[in-house]
Amino acid sequence: MRVGIGDMLSAGLRSLSRYTGTLLAVFVVQSLVAITCMLAIAVVLAQTFSHLPLFDEGVDGDLVAMIECIRYGRSSFVAVGGIIFGAVLLWQVVSWFVVGGLYGVLAQRPEGRSETARCFGASGASTYLAYARLALCSLPGIALVLLVLGTGFNIAGAYTDHALTLWQLFGPLVVGLLPGFLLMHVVWTVTDYARVELTLRHDSHDPGVVVTYLRSVSYVLRRPLTLVHGAVGWICFALVTLAYAYLAAGHSMYGAEGGLILFVARQCVSLVRTAIRVGILSGQVELGRTRPQPPRRVEAKVDIKA
Repeated sequence: MRVGIGDMLSAGLRSLSRYTGTLLAVFVVQSLVAITCMLAIAVVLAQTFSHLPLFDEGVDGDLVAMIECIRYGRSSFVAVGGIIFGAVLLWQVVSWFVVGGLYGVLAQRPEGRSETARCFGASGASTYLAYARLALCSLPGIALVLLVLGTGFNIAGAYTDHALTLWQLFGPLVVGLLPGFLLMHVVWTVTDYARVELTLRHDSHDPGVVVTYLRSVSYVLRRPLTLVHGAVGWICFALVTLAYAYLAAGHSMYGAEGGLILFVARQCVSLVRTAIRVGILSGQVELGRTRPQPPRRVEAKVDIKA
């Protein structure tokens, strides 16, 4: 059976309508991690900049003011970076279980809430260690991505030293970092399809995590459809983010009411982006069903005769 981009997108829409409760549960877990990180960052920044009016001007878009604030509170931004790094590590560990559960639900298609919850937990637990080993296999690719991003950042830095506007600052950065982001997309797509194979495999077709990862590298490079499908998800993700930024621009949010409206709007955007990601995962499972299984392992039996 040949699966096209339309079939993959349709599978994503069907899964979103069928497993809305699972989507909301994953969103709640993701939100708890993000809110904890946001509160910690807010405390750090408030201690340093709550008495500095220049920070308000920087937040409003004054690039020079923001640069001065960064110089003034460099240690605070280092602390913020540490908090973000810790939150990313925490979410990475949690995501192995969450993504494993999602792949299991999307692959087995259970009926009913209790059966779905049972399938989610069983699949997340059974694939957790395999996903952890898979993360180790992807480290060389991630290192290459960081090298390309660092090179592009250094090249773009020569054009941003005298930037006075946001476009002069971010324009060269986008061009310089684009190759690294494209390579990152390939590495992430390979990891996704390796996870799909680990979820769909049978015990008699278990070649190991390393072989599974190498098979997925070959599969993704031979099937541009995998990269196009993943790119559709990232384009939708970017469009939702840009739409939110455009609608929020020029609308000041003051007081508790403004803060509440802003929080609800951001959570709605986050929910839509999570739905996009789950839809893409479902499409990957749909395509993964058509992949040939690895060769069956044959165990040699030796009869020892006296």
